[in-house]
Amino acid sequence: MSAYPYNRSDNHPSMSFLYLLITVLFSAIVFSLLGLGVGMLIFGSDVMQIGYKGFSNLTEDELNFISVSQIFSATGTFVVPALLLNRIEKNSKPYFTLSFPTDAKLYALIFLLMLALYPFFELTILLNEQMHLPDFMKGIEQWMRRKEDETNVLTHAFLSRQSVAGLFINIFMIGVLAAVGEELLFRGCLQNILIKWIRNPHIAIWLTAVIFSAIHLQFYGFLPRMLIGALCGYLYFFGRSIWLPIFAHFINNASAVLLSFYLTRSGKSLDSFTFQLNEWPWAIVSLLAGLSVLYFYKRQAKLSNN
Repeated sequence: MSAYPYNRSDNHPSMSFLYLLITVLFSAIVFSLLGLGVGMLIFGSDVMQIGYKGFSNLTEDELNFISVSQIFSATGTFVVPALLLNRIEKNSKPYFTLSFPTDAKLYALIFLLMLALYPFFELTILLNEQMHLPDFMKGIEQWMRRKEDETNVLTHAFLSRQSVAGLFINIFMIGVLAAVGEELLFRGCLQNILIKWIRNPHIAIWLTAVIFSAIHLQFYGFLPRMLIGALCGYLYFFGRSIWLPIFAHFINNASAVLLSFYLTRSGKSLDSFTFQLNEWPWAIVSLLAGLSVLYFYKRQAKLSNN
C-alpha cells in the first residue's frame, strides 16, 4: 500500500518553501519551550540564572541544562520539520528516503575525502578569522565580533568537558543530532526545493550552503561552514542518499569533539593544533587531493545508483 494515500500533485517551490518556514518556526518554538520545561524539571529553576551571568564559569548542572535545551531545540528546528515536510508535501516523490546505501565504497570515499580536505578547511578557518570590514562598517564588525565571542564561550564550555559522559553527550548533540538534523533540513528539503525552483542544481547547492552557513550567525566561521555545506550538497546530489552527507557532516563534527576531548584530558589548550598561514602549500595539496577523491566518489555513486 502506498505511503502517500492522497492524489499527487506537485506544489510550486515557493509554496514548499513557505511550508518549510512555517513548520520550522512552529516546531522550533514548541520544542524550545519543551526543552526549557524538561531542563527545569531535571535541574531546578535556578539554572535559568544563566541568562543573567552569561556562559562563563558554568557549573556541570548548568552545562547539562543547556545541553538538554539545545537537544530539544535542534530536534524541533531541524529534524521534526524535515520529517513532517517530507511526509505531508503532495509532491511526485519525497524529498529524501531513509534507506541506507549498501555500497560501502561510498562511505570509505567520504571518510577519505574528509581526511584529505582537513588542512584546506583549516586554512579557510584561519583566513575567515582574519576578516576585516571597511572602516565605515566598523560598528557592524564590532557587533559581529561580540556575537562570535559569545558563541565561542559556550562552544568552548561544551568542548572542555573532561568526563566520558560529557564526551558522549557532545558526540550525540554536536556529532549525531547536528549532522542528521541539518542535513535532513538543508540538503534533504531546502536544496531539493531550490533545485526545483531555480532549475540549476549547482546554483541551488551553493545557495543552500550560503543559507546553511548564515543561519548559524557565526560570521568568522562563515567561509568554512559554507564550503562544507556545498560539499555535503554535492555528496547528496551525486549519491542520492541523505545518509551520505550526514556521514560527512558527522565526521567533521565528531572529529572536532574527539580532538577537543583528547586535548582537554591531556591538559592542553584547544588551540594546540591551530593551522598556521605559512602551511598554505599543504592546504593546496589538500584541496587537490580532496577534489580527486570527490571525482572518484561521483563515479562510484553513478555506478552504485545504476
